[in-house]
Amino acid sequence: MISEIVFISLWYVTFAYLIICLYKLSTRKSQTQSLEITSSPTKTFYFYIVSFIGLLMTSSGLLALLTFIVNRSLSNQLVDLDFGPVALGISSIVVGYPLWFFHWKSINKQISEYPTEYSSIFRTFYLYFTAVLSISFAIYFLIEAFLFIFGVGNNEQELKDAINSIIRGLFSLGIWIFHWKLIQKEEHLVSSESYYLFRDIYLFSITITSLIILSTSASSVLISIFSSGYDSLFNNNLIIGSSLQSIWWDFRTGIIGLVAGSLLWIFHWLLNIKKSPRRSTEAIVVYIITLISGFVVIFAIGGIINDILNFIIPSDTQSESTISSLFNNYPSAITILIISLSLFFYHRNHIRQKDNFDQINTSNQIFTYSFTFLGVLLLFPGITILFHSVVMSGFDNVSITNNSTLVTGITFILVGAFTWYYNWRHAQSRTENGLDLGSSSRRAYFLTIFGIGVVLFAISALTILFFSILHILELKFGVETIKSTRIFISIIVGIAVIVPFHYQVYKNEKKFYKTTSSPKPSIKKNVTILCQIQDSEFLQQLQSDLGYSINAVEWSDEGIENISTKYLSVSKITDAINNTKGSHVIVILEENGAKVFSHSGKTIKKF
Repeated sequence: MISEIVFISLWYVTFAYLIICLYKLSTRKSQTQSLEITSSPTKTFYFYIVSFIGLLMTSSGLLALLTFIVNRSLSNQLVDLDFGPVALGISSIVVGYPLWFFHWKSINKQISEYPTEYSSIFRTFYLYFTAVLSISFAIYFLIEAFLFIFGVGNNEQELKDAINSIIRGLFSLGIWIFHWKLIQKEEHLVSSESYYLFRDIYLFSITITSLIILSTSASSVLISIFSSGYDSLFNNNLIIGSSLQSIWWDFRTGIIGLVAGSLLWIFHWLLNIKKSPRRSTEAIVVYIITLISGFVVIFAIGGIINDILNFIIPSDTQSESTISSLFNNYPSAITILIISLSLFFYHRNHIRQKDNFDQINTSNQIFTYSFTFLGVLLLFPGITILFHSVVMSGFDNVSITNNSTLVTGITFILVGAFTWYYNWRHAQSRTENGLDLGSSSRRAYFLTIFGIGVVLFAISALTILFFSILHILELKFGVETIKSTRIFISIIVGIAVIVPFHYQVYKNEKKFYKTTSSPKPSIKKNVTILCQIQDSEFLQQLQSDLGYSINAVEWSDEGIENISTKYLSVSKITDAINNTKGSHVIVILEENGAKVFSHSGKTIKKF
């Protein structure tokens, strides 16, 4: 189970990384290309592609030979050996290694001639994509190997598979170490925003993957412990024999996954992300993890409540409930609750500890209204289901307790009402202090509810009207019409409970949402900026904010390489340009900002 989850997670993140990076490559503007690469882009792309292919061929050939050697040494078979892998391995090495060596040597020569190639988007993509691929292989194969070491099996074939996994894992790890050292060595030579984007994608994708491995592995360990306790508590005889072996297996595999996931997470998160300057990508990732883990907490609590209600309000169609059946799903539910709570509080605390991470007010808005909206999303189907189960069931002459959806409706209402009320009360206390009135988060919350409500009401009203007209024409309007439209009637009831309340609050606050008159468009000016070639991302953002093209001139003086645009405020420079009196502007970058000068463009006197 662990290995399958690890395999899916690692390959998913590898594929996602490839798609995101290729999208970044395809959306680059021509101006960015001319500023970023001094040698031929086509030539650069060719060398890295062929070098990567040569690396794959060489690696697969070496692995094929090593695998054959291991299988031969462990096999008792002296004849009828399959030499196909040997031939394939030798062929791959003979062709692939010269291919990789020649093109990699040419790449290094190109870099020595054009130092700006360190900032090449192709080189950045190659290094980090290879790192993603190799670390994915390494983690997967090493986990497979340790599964055997900890007692997966004891026959000859399993021993071969374990050793082969160790070889593949260590070989992949070696490739990763080689490229990671290159990344670390060249990091101080690069100031391109593309580099930092790819770096962020790599670090955060692997971090998320490690969290998936950690969560899955911790689930196996905790479920094993809780299941054993559950079986002991209720004197469940299923704990003996195969079940005991299964629990012990889940525990061992969970421990292995915990070790692998922890190492992966510590290296990429604690040693690389947390010690680096705060970036917007980190904020987005941490917000998403916190929101998702918080949502999982709510749904886990909902599952526990649902089991309790099923025990209290049993259906006539189900077997007689017992205390044992009540807690049957609790080991899994409690495990999910513990893990999701841990993830939620860790990342939530991480946000609050960083003063420069983002404005605390903004982060509070994101979380408050996200969870408030989640409460509405749970409360609405709860009201709809409960109304349908209690009121509409009377038209079928069915007992309420026979309706299995009753418990589901009550569960949704309890969880949704608590989630909504707790966060809504917090949101209202913030508005009373004047923090969120007129904010985009609060407005988006209201408008989303109105939009969903209007669409659902329109669909429901249309359906009800259709069946009403149809049954009138067919002379069977009445109970049959209600039966045909009861689901849509229940939806309208849910809308009637939720939407009017929010509309009244929005109406009372409407004056705070009045759109202010849009600022006058800035006057187009002739802007010239002294910069370096690797400042293309900064220039692109500045040009976007101004709304017109600018002139970028390469700055060639000594000491310019120490000036970085990473921490410069594009908005402040934009405002300074717009506030200048002259039609021609010259921008000179500095370490802590920029100097902005303007002139009329007219020559006073020719000398």
